[in-house]
Amino acid sequence: MNRFKVLFYSLTAVLSVILVLYGLNIFPTPGTDSRVFIPTALLYARGFGLVNPLYDVSVVGVATNVSNAIKFNYYVPFYPMLLGTLGKINPGIKTIFFICSMFSIAGLFLYIRAIASVLPARLSNSMKVFVLCSLVYVATYLIPTVGRPENLTVLLVFMIYILYDRRYELHPALYNLLICVIFGVMFATQIICFYFCFIFFLVFELLNARNLFITILINTARFWGVALIFFAILSASPHGFTDTVDTIRLHASSAMTRSDRSAKLFVHYWLFSQLNFGFLILFLVCTGFYLRTLFVKLKDAKIMRVLMVIALQLMVLYGIARFILYASPTVYNATQFILPLSVYLFLNIISLPKSYLKTAVYSLSILTYVAGTVVFLRVFILFVDYKTDKKDYAAARPIINRLVQNSKNVYITVNLWPLVDDASDVKFFDGVHFKKDDTLIIQQIYLPFANEFLSKCTIIYDWRTTEQRKFLGIPLTNTPQGYSFTVCRVN
Repeated sequence: MNRFKVLFYSLTAVLSVILVLYGLNIFPTPGTDSRVFIPTALLYARGFGLVNPLYDVSVVGVATNVSNAIKFNYYVPFYPMLLGTLGKINPGIKTIFFICSMFSIAGLFLYIRAIASVLPARLSNSMKVFVLCSLVYVATYLIPTVGRPENLTVLLVFMIYILYDRRYELHPALYNLLICVIFGVMFATQIICFYFCFIFFLVFELLNARNLFITILINTARFWGVALIFFAILSASPHGFTDTVDTIRLHASSAMTRSDRSAKLFVHYWLFSQLNFGFLILFLVCTGFYLRTLFVKLKDAKIMRVLMVIALQLMVLYGIARFILYASPTVYNATQFILPLSVYLFLNIISLPKSYLKTAVYSLSILTYVAGTVVFLRVFILFVDYKTDKKDYAAARPIINRLVQNSKNVYITVNLWPLVDDASDVKFFDGVHFKKDDTLIIQQIYLPFANEFLSKCTIIYDWRTTEQRKFLGIPLTNTPQGYSFTVCRVN
């Protein structure tokens, strides 16, 4: 093994340790969507069933869930069920996020194996930087405390990619069984992921088909096999197939009315978000390579094959408009394809002949990877600061639970939910509705103590920290990254 591969695998090991540390230390603080899935997994692990008292589903509760408004039946259930089942070993939030980090690490190791298998015999220094930075870059998409199903679907999508790449190396029966099982699990984990992944799978099946009719028959059979697995998983879930599908439909119809989209939000989530920095650049470059692949494969193809592939592209465009661009934060429906997308980018770049186009694409890609690496390092420096600042999960948890258990009418802001041991004790403060003698616990991260509260509240416990964080004199953020908070009582 040459020295570069030793460095490549060593870097993977370091990144894996960092992801485990993030999971065990509940860092970064879990985002708002995590309260949809992670409390469900935690309660399932503790034997309370598939429920979630922390997510407001009143929009669908009247129609489907009158007797028990905390049922988790408004998303497909496999992700929290899997986390909860594995978490029964030692039910606790650290266990759940540790399992999430294992999914992330599995994806990371599959990525390095895929890249290592296609590395040229000789690499230039710039290509070595490209490969190493791509590894760190994809790790930014694998932060375990994001807490959404994409933590699992990133892995499932890449497994499909690898299986398809090795389709001739496996026995057909085994290959088809694995394809159906993984797609079935994906369907029961994140429906939009399945929608896009299955369409792209069909596209490449049609592009590479030796016999178009047989390929159509085989994939029709696969789809029904996937549908059967999907039906079995939902039927085996605590709320059953019909209840879950009906509620998902109602919940989705409400979610699709989101209005949080604008040019400013699009630029933020697609270019500057620390969880997927510069994703738009890689997405557009890979789209260009994809269109080039379609053109090369279809230029001499028969009309039926061309029409079928075009029909699938129209479904992709519809899906992008309907399921990704309908709200700027839903970029995660696209970023869950980062692992195959990054391998696809690498393969296309090394296959391009020397030209101005290759230089431009290569330069743009490597700059994105280097910038993303800097973002990852920034988050790690903030993690070190988080531990040295002592405002971490371990220190905050007993304080919060003592306050919640010993006081009445206690309301916490949303990112503090992981600190409360009993989810039934959690009541969220929305920043607007409060009354005299309410106790408010206000997080410092993302939501500093607002000045307008000073005249309305009395601070009874101040657990804040210095706001601006610096490294070697360089400001990293104006907001501390820990669980610091302020407790106040409404006058």
